[in-house]
Parts: sequence; C-alpha cells; structure tokens
Amino acid sequence: MNLSDPSDDDSSSDESPVPAKRPRTDTYGASSTTSHGSIIQESDEDSPEPQFSDNYGANSQKTNKNRLSYREQSPNRLNRLSRSSLSENCSSPTDQYDDFRPGFKDNDSEDGSVRPSFQKSNDNAFYNKTSDDYKESDSYTGVGYSEISKRMMSNMGHKPGRGLGKFEHGRVEPVEASTQKGRRGLGLKPSVVGEVPRDFKWSPDEAVPEAQEEINWIPSAPEETLYGDILEQWLKKGKKKTIIEDETEFVDPQILKGILNSKTIFDNLEGEDMRLARTRSNPYETIGSVIFLNRAAVKMANIDAVFDFMFTNPKKPSGEPAVDKKDLLYFADVCAGPGGFSEYVLYRKGWRAKGFGFTLKGSNDFKLSDFYAGAPETFNPYYGVKEDGNIFDPANLSSLKEFVLKQTDDVGVHFLMADGGFSVDGQENIQEILSKQLYLCQCLAALMLVRTGGHFVCKLFDVFTQFSVGLIYIMYRCFEKVCIFKPVTSRPANSERYIVCKCKKAGTESVEKHLFSVNSILWNNRTKDDDVTQLVPLSVIHEDRAFYEYIYKSNCVIGERQIKNLLKIAEFSKNKSLQEDSQAEMREQCLKLWNLPDKVRTKPERRSADDTLSHILKTSAKTQSESHSVYSFKNSILNRQPKYLEKSSDLSSTFINVYDWHFTFLSSVKGSSDLKIFIACGGKQVYQLDGTNWRNVADLHLTLPAHTLLYGEIVREYRGEGNNQMHNKALHVIDALMLGGIDISLMPLTDRINQCTLFCNALEKTDDTQALPIRCKRFYPLESFPTSVDNLEYRAMKRIKKALTVDIPKRGNRNDMFHTVGSLLFIKELKEPWIAQISKKSGCKYYYCIGPDRKPRSEYYIPEAAGLDMLSAYSNRILWNWEAASAIFEGHPNAPMTRSHMEEYIRRQT
Repeated sequence: MNLSDPSDDDSSSDESPVPAKRPRTDTYGASSTTSHGSIIQESDEDSPEPQFSDNYGANSQKTNKNRLSYREQSPNRLNRLSRSSLSENCSSPTDQYDDFRPGFKDNDSEDGSVRPSFQKSNDNAFYNKTSDDYKESDSYTGVGYSEISKRMMSNMGHKPGRGLGKFEHGRVEPVEASTQKGRRGLGLKPSVVGEVPRDFKWSPDEAVPEAQEEINWIPSAPEETLYGDILEQWLKKGKKKTIIEDETEFVDPQILKGILNSKTIFDNLEGEDMRLARTRSNPYETIGSVIFLNRAAVKMANIDAVFDFMFTNPKKPSGEPAVDKKDLLYFADVCAGPGGFSEYVLYRKGWRAKGFGFTLKGSNDFKLSDFYAGAPETFNPYYGVKEDGNIFDPANLSSLKEFVLKQTDDVGVHFLMADGGFSVDGQENIQEILSKQLYLCQCLAALMLVRTGGHFVCKLFDVFTQFSVGLIYIMYRCFEKVCIFKPVTSRPANSERYIVCKCKKAGTESVEKHLFSVNSILWNNRTKDDDVTQLVPLSVIHEDRAFYEYIYKSNCVIGERQIKNLLKIAEFSKNKSLQEDSQAEMREQCLKLWNLPDKVRTKPERRSADDTLSHILKTSAKTQSESHSVYSFKNSILNRQPKYLEKSSDLSSTFINVYDWHFTFLSSVKGSSDLKIFIACGGKQVYQLDGTNWRNVADLHLTLPAHTLLYGEIVREYRGEGNNQMHNKALHVIDALMLGGIDISLMPLTDRINQCTLFCNALEKTDDTQALPIRCKRFYPLESFPTSVDNLEYRAMKRIKKALTVDIPKRGNRNDMFHTVGSLLFIKELKEPWIAQISKKSGCKYYYCIGPDRKPRSEYYIPEAAGLDMLSAYSNRILWNWEAASAIFEGHPNAPMTRSHMEEYIRRQT
C-alpha cells in the first residue's frame, strides 16, 4: 500500500456523442443520450394505442385524437414529436409502456380546459407537515430529507405519493445518493484492513505526542580525511538488487519483517479510507502547510527550529553570526520542486537570502508565483546544461557547480537542502534500492556546492542497505556532526527521515571527485544489470563501533515507531469513531516553538504605486515622525531637483568640509529622464516617478521586491570599442529609502550603499538574458577625487569618435564593461554639528563634534546621531554636469569649472 498522497482522478467526460439529442435523467440515476419514446414515434407512426387504466384512460383517448389532428396539420410533425419527447423525458424504465409515449397538445385537458402544469402546482402544505402528520403517507417523505429539498420538489410539481412525469407513471421512491468511491466496478475487492502482525500491537495509551524534539548526533568521527585511493579500494560492484528482505545487517530482523508486513495490511484498503484514517490518527496532521504552499515548507521550519535555526541563522563555533548585515545568506535547494523549502527560507530572510534551485522541469517544477510567504525575486532556478533538471546527469551536476560558485565568489553556499523523491507505486518496499542514485547525487551536490563550515539537510527513506549506510558514513567523515532525524511534521507511518550534516570540513575535494565518478558509473550503466553495491566495506563500518550502533539503533527506533503508527492507522480505519484528541494542542505548541504564525495561507495583496508609497511612509522610521500626504511627498521631496555646481567659486560654499562628502559618476547629463525615483509593488510591477504620476517600466523587464523605494539611473553599459561595440541597459542604484520592506533611511550613506550593493547582488540573475541587470553605484570619498578621476579612460565609441568612460564595478563577467561619464553626483554623509577629519597619528578617518555640554566627542565609526538620513541627503545632493567632458577633464581654460579647480580646492582643504 502506498502511504504517500496519490492524487485521485475520478473525473470522466459527460459529453454526448450525439449532439442532436440532450441527455435525459433516468429515474435510477444513470445517464442516457436517447429517448426510447422518440425513437418509436419516429419509426412506427401507426403503432397500436396502449390501454391506460384508472385516471389515465380518458386523458389517453383524448390525447390520441389531438395527436392525429396535430399530425395532419403539421408538415414537420416527426421532428416536433421527437423534440417534444426528448424534453418530456420522464418515463420509468420499469414501465411496460416505456417504448411508447402518446402525443398531445400541451396543457389541453379532456374537457378543453387548461391542464395545470407541474410548475403551477402547489403542494407545499404536505411538506410543511410534522413527522407525525405524514406517518400514514409514503415513508420516504418524512425521513432523511430536508425541508429545502422537499420545497424544491414541490416547486417542480412533484406530488407526494405519486409518480414522476406528466402522467405520474414514473417512479415514486426518490433516487438515493450514490455512495460509490472512485472507479469501482465488477470484481473490486472490499476496502478492508488485512490481518495485523502478531508480534506488534498498538495501544492508545502507549504514545503521548510531544512538541519538543530531541537531537541525537552521531559521536564525532575520526579526524583523518578520506582520500580518493582509499575510496577506490572500498568500491564494490555487482548485480542490481531487487529485494530488501535480506537487509538485516543494520536493523533488527523482526523490525524489518514487521515494517514489510505492516504495509501489506493496507493492500486492500481504499486510498481514500487510508488517508482519512491517517488524518484522524496523526496528532500533528492539522499543522498542515499554514502560510506556505505545501507541507514541505513546514518540515523545513520544523527542522530549522529544532537545530537552533542553524540554517537560516548560521553561527560560527564562537557563537557569532556567520552572516552579518553586510553579507547575503546563500543557499541551494536541489530536487526541490515546487519549492516549499525555499519559500520558508525566503520567508525568514527576505531578499537578504539568495537561493539557487535545481529540479526537474515539468509538472513538479518550481512554482515561484505561489511563493506567498517569501518573495521569489532573489531565487534563481537552474536546470543544468541539458536544460532538464536531471540531477543524475553528470554534465548537469558539473554545470550546476559552475553556476553556483560563479555567483558566490567561488566560495559556495552556506547550506544546501535536498528533498528528492519520486513515485514508487507498487514497489514501496524497495524504495531505498530505487532511490540509491538519488541519495548519492544529493550528497554529491552538497560536497560540490556547500562552503567550508556550511550545512546540509537531505531527505532519505529506509537506510537498510550497505550502499546507503556507506554513503552516510562518507558524509559523517566529511562533516563535523551528522544526525539522522525524523521531524514530527514527517508522517509517523512512512519511512521518511532526514540526514542533517553540520559544518563541512575542509579538504573534501577527493571525496567529491570519487562520488562524481561513482555517479558516472551508475549513469552509464542505467540500462544494464551492473551496479555499485558498496561504497564502504562492512568491516570498516563495524570498526567504527559508535557509528554502527547509532545507525542500527536509529533504524530500529524509527522502524518500530513506523510499525506502531501503521497499526494505529489500521485501527482508526476499522473504528471510525476514534479520533486523535491532541491535534489542536500540538498545532498550537509546535507553531509557537517553530516561530510560525497560526494563520491561513492568503495571497499577498498587490498594492498600487501610491498605496505602496503610503505604506512606506507609514513604516519608515524617517517619515513616521513627519506628516506627509502621498501627493505632497512626491511633489515637495521626491521631485526636488539637485543643486548644480557650475563655477569654481561655488566650491567653498558647497563643500565646507571635504571629508563629509562622497561622489559617484553618472551617465546622465543635466535634465536627463534616466535619473529617477523608482518604486516596486512586487515582481515586475515597477514604476518610475514622472512628475507626480507613476509610469510603469514593464518594457525594462525589471523585477524588484515589493515595498522598495530607491533613487537610480538607467544606464547604457558598453562592451568593446568601435564597430564591434555592444551595449545594453542596466539599472544603477544610487541610494534608497527602503529595500524590500527593510528600512535603511536612517543609516549613514556608507551603510546604505553597502545595503544597496547586497540588494543588487541578491537580485542579479546572470543566466537571464531578458532581465534588466541591476547594480549599485560605486561611491568615492571626495578627498580621493584626484586618484578616482585618474582611472577614467577615453574609449572609441561606435557612433562618436571617443568618450570619457568609467569601468563598471568588477563582479562576475563584468570585467570589460563600462559606461560614459555625463555628470558627477555628490552626497553628504554627516549632519551638523558632526564633521569628519583624518587622524594625524593613525591616518584613519574619525568623526568629531562639540556636544551640548561643550565637551568634544570623537569616534572612529559614525555614531547613530551623526549620519545624515537618506531624504535629507537626497534633498541636498549636488550635481556637476560633465556634458562637455573633455573640456572639464582636460582643464580647458575657458571652462567655468574644471577638474583642476576641484583638485586644487581639495588639496587646500586636506
């Protein structure tokens, strides 16, 4: 019996192959596309009249006369009779006259008066009787039928105690509701539980559910690193296994037998009955998926919380955070569609986490549009060089490693999650044997992608074979700590468990290379009987007594729990009155322990640009204290133009203290429309401020997390020179008030730029050629102006002779990219009375002010009170237009403001 959740597809087509005739409702609930009466009337015009008794006799004779006169007057009598018979299909299949129905004029009675129709009849008085009033009537009318259904029957003309149809010769008893489940037909075995194994029993008093879980690590492994030559000697090949019954080296034989026998008792139990019993019996079942797209996300939340959030909040051995505010949390999610694990991580970390996903393309692909709890903008699906997401393919694995390392500065991810599995219907007992290559490839991916000190979690099923245990042994030697763990969110009656590996050791490259070679053997022999049966000799495993005993005990404990929970499901399927009373309590306690909200999953609200701005104004620390309407904020602050530096005499009044300022190179010139405020409502709903209105920039293919408000520039980035030159557009972020809901408005400029850089790196998708690249401007201290300008370079352009250019900040494949210089933008970092100075003793910059108590104060870091907030810095920004770049750069004597003027002023000030 498959204990997973197979989908039930009981749908069938009700379309008729004869479109000219509509289905009739048979009194037994079957469906038919033809009317026997209509066929007889069309084929046998002179058939003898039937003799009706009792109330029908007179009417039938009158009807026959009407029928003959009607035929004589109507040239289309056959078609009309056919349509009439189809629309008045109310005969009973047990009636002896079912194959013949006399024609008649509608609503004509025997005496010529109008015959009342069913629609006009009203017998509601009967349905308003009490149960005692209609005991003498037909029994069905008073028992088991609601007042609503009785009124509906009355309104459609039904008379209690009489048959259906105009002639009331149809069935009297109502059609009973079908109790059929699924596609059941002749020969189907009854849905029953088989005989329970004698060696195991379930008692309702023996298992008390708890929300708190324990972690049992495998005792520390030997420090020696495994080398390739040793692993090659350990490797053993043989024929493929097809049975599991003989794998008793790492589990008690009675436990293994009990697991296999306990599964077979459900072979004749209907899948729906099985699921209902499982739902009622599992104390943790109602936890469900809460706010996430599936239960897998809650499993990851469960595991993360039990292991002290070592995945979403990793720590160094000293206890300090392994990822500070200046870094991104990098993670990989393999064999992971539709992406529940990743949705959980993004829920915890937002855009500060960048994920790389790898899974099979198709129905189980990542469903990023369903990431309601965590925004998917920083998640990067990848399918390998073969573009199919097959992790077994060595070429895909190699390209996955290259893809991830390229975007993590060749360091790797902080952790990797793997949740692979596939359907094993009919072969549940050998799921472990069928999944051996999946086990291998997921562990191999961890060794390829996880950085030194990083973590790994992977779903396993049974681990009875020497191959599986050998693989766990190898991981045990490659990580500081390893644990086999079955979370409470993993249904207790299945074989699922997780291997959790903490702190990857250095020097695992030879193991990675060896496992890659093993996978290549399995890949090349996938159509043959040859197989890899052993990764580590049994003697080596036995020598490490602590490891061996841990695996043996783990299999026995998890196996015994599985058996008892299978028997519990069997008992619940037999006794429908049984119910696990602790489900509500376990849901409340577990969600509290895991720091998850007890809410229903809802689709996030998509706000308009103005609604998003209103939300930002209400939540930003800077704007909360100020009263701004959306319109006034756009008009008076966001649309404020910069001050312009136009002549050398402006320098002394503008830059009173040089050390307080930073500058960056822009491509835009004065009045350019490419320098704007951008707001994001989530996904591709990105808008640019145009006056007091927001203009959608969907043509830019820009994707940003919701609740983002930034100041940026659309830049043409060039590669190559002359006629071979290529260019594309990119968004360069200059500054920001809020990034993906994270308020950075009160941070000093340097910290804001660091956050913008992280934001851009998180959103960068090097493999998506359609998406608009997003980068952060590089800022320079104003005192470094002479050396910064020295790095500018003239380059030959495609349409003009030459232009002054600056390199794009180097990351990844941007080494040869540049943009033209159109202006310089200056932003102040400190607010009065604070100023920055250079220490003569240390040569470092420090920050100084005279306090209210008239005492001097100096710090080597920017105090919280010293930084100029984003809106104030934006409102007081200075723009130096370099439209005549050559004259300014080369110091033309007729230019009112040149490079030499600025350098001379800075030299005097510093």
